[in-house]
Amino acid sequence: MPNQLESVDPMVLALKSHVQDGVSDDILMRLDICMSEVLANLVLHAETEQKSEPIDLIVDLDGDVLRVDVFDPEGSKAFDPRTQARALSDVDTMAENGRGLGLILECADGVEYGPVQNRRRLNLIFQDRN
Repeated sequence: MPNQLESVDPMVLALKSHVQDGVSDDILMRLDICMSEVLANLVLHAETEQKSEPIDLIVDLDGDVLRVDVFDPEGSKAFDPRTQARALSDVDTMAENGRGLGLILECADGVEYGPVQNRRRLNLIFQDRN
């Protein structure tokens, strides 16, 4: 995906379209929230001098488990959302910002972050909660 804000919504729609026949509506909704937040945060806040570097994604649907790997643009500084997120209950209900990372942690069933093949990767796991 190009590292541009106008690419976020089309990418989220493409991801949902790609997996919609294999996952529940619940997973689709949570995927939408997570990917919108992850991709917008990367575009807007990833500290990199190489803004033209793409954001790479890998999607794997294995049975009832959906995994999405999001690779930071090359040259980005590490940013682990698990250590930076504020609890949603700690965010002022009138605040315009501050919920994104908490939403990611609430909506995904698994969140991992770390180096993979000389890049930093956020791995999101989604499973049916019913």
